[in-house]
Amino acid sequence: MKKLLVILGFLSGVCSASGQHIRQEEMVAAIDRSASSLKTMQCDFTQTRELSMLSDRMISHGTMYYQQSGTKFRWEYLRPYKYAFVLNGRQVMMQSSDRTDIMDTSANRIFREIAGLMMNTLTGKCLTDASGFTVRMSVEKDFWIAELTPARRELSQFFACIRLYFDAGKQVVVKVEITDNNKDRTRIELKNIRTDIDIDESVFTVR
Repeated sequence: MKKLLVILGFLSGVCSASGQHIRQEEMVAAIDRSASSLKTMQCDFTQTRELSMLSDRMISHGTMYYQQSGTKFRWEYLRPYKYAFVLNGRQVMMQSSDRTDIMDTSANRIFREIAGLMMNTLTGKCLTDASGFTVRMSVEKDFWIAELTPARRELSQFFACIRLYFDAGKQVVVKVEITDNNKDRTRIELKNIRTDIDIDESVFTVR
């Protein structure tokens, strides 16, 4: 009887693990379909930065624009300071109130990966990058949560873990939590999300 109970317990564990695996594949597939069909996206964001050595939190606000055609992305801080990061094809522009830097990502592989990571994290495309991350999915209330662990040394130099919170109904990212190797944390909450709308091309201008 004891042996039978052990076997039944083992089979129950296998079935449960198999169900979770299938469920994870289904979630990733649904998110990938949503990300692939996403033509444009615009939203506001609040970013909270918590440093392990300090008790204060640094809070900033801004707006984000994304256009799939031509690989265009703009991440802009508006308060308490102004700073813009723009990706337009192979070109990247970083612009502050007193300085503008432009570079071609084809000449810098690491920078190209970081620029792509920013955009793909916020659209959900990074879940299917098997060479870049180990992905573990879970469900919490109305959220699908993807926990991404870097699979390559180049990426692990920048962070230890990324957690993406997806609206389970719409399969879009609504919150991002990033943990650095030194345990500093960054939380980004996306608000007023609008998808598949017309976006003025000028927001992606690099000059």
